[in-house]
Amino acid sequence: MQNYKTIAKTGSHEKDIKKSRFIAHIAQTFSEDEANAFIQKIREQESGATHNCTAFIVMENVKIERMSDDGEPSGTAGSPILNVLQQQDLQNVTVVVTRYFGGIKLGAGGLIRAYSSTTAEAVKEIGLVENRIQQGFELTIPYHMFDKFDNYARNEQITLENKQFTADVKCEIYLDLDNVKEDIQNIKDLFQNQIIIKETDKTYKQVPIEAN
Repeated sequence: MQNYKTIAKTGSHEKDIKKSRFIAHIAQTFSEDEANAFIQKIREQESGATHNCTAFIVMENVKIERMSDDGEPSGTAGSPILNVLQQQDLQNVTVVVTRYFGGIKLGAGGLIRAYSSTTAEAVKEIGLVENRIQQGFELTIPYHMFDKFDNYARNEQITLENKQFTADVKCEIYLDLDNVKEDIQNIKDLFQNQIIIKETDKTYKQVPIEAN
């Protein structure tokens, strides 16, 4: 497990270039099979298109990168799409850029710019996240301390998940591995060891990445 950048959600972005319509479809995919399934879905959805050019990067023990020009001149479609993903250091992402030909040829340079810009704009519009490995904890908080802890969590940008209001308040939190010992010690000290803290599993959590 390691932290990695990816897109925030599945989405699409469309633009017209010299009467050709380009649509970038983009999704998180976690295996080569998932990537191929998404590609097939878009090809069926856009079956009337002139081209459905593709690229993906997934991590299955090793990094797998694939691309297809789908009938466009070699190196003018799949490679520019893939280059955008590589330059932004993205993982577990699949892109299908659909083209509906508008009657005006773009030339090799024009095609490269069209496929790369459509992909880059889609990534920017959809947004990026870091899939960050975090350590989970289950907390049992006395009722009289919950408001104080809730304010503390907000200030520290800690999300309280799966809150349950029973005899006490139970919830789950996830903390970055880099500071986890310090964060837990702070909670113990601030709340005088009255919060019961049980370590659970490590898991990926999506943390938004602010645009530059």
